[in-house]
Amino acid sequence: MTNAKIIEITYHFGDASVPPEYHRSYTITVTADKVGIVVDSYGKILADKRYEITNKQFNDIKNSLKRNKVRNCTLGDDEGCSGGTTERISFSDGENEIFSGSVYHCGGKDTGNLCGDITNFAEDVRNLVPGLDELCL
Repeated sequence: MTNAKIIEITYHFGDASVPPEYHRSYTITVTADKVGIVVDSYGKILADKRYEITNKQFNDIKNSLKRNKVRNCTLGDDEGCSGGTTERISFSDGENEIFSGSVYHCGGKDTGNLCGDITNFAEDVRNLVPGLDELCL
């Protein structure tokens, strides 16, 4: 797979099980000219915004996938842990999903099938969204 085939990148953060007034999950979708974010609390949309980005910013995010070694792996079983947060990364060629992986952070342990420096990659994606913290209030 080459970065040239990637047309859309999606990063999803699923918040922990907390009361609705504190729960903030969000999905950020990045394409060559736009970044979009949808913030929700248990399915209720709290924010839905789109911003223009440059082709260089999109290429930087594609390169971040490689630099942070985002890949599939096997992290093991959650052993009944509940209440943690999830992260999901996927990307497509515009028609077909090329990659999808998720990680569940619970009880100090990660489970799922997503490896790499997910924290750094997520920060790169979040930096494309102006005022992200305010959108998640």
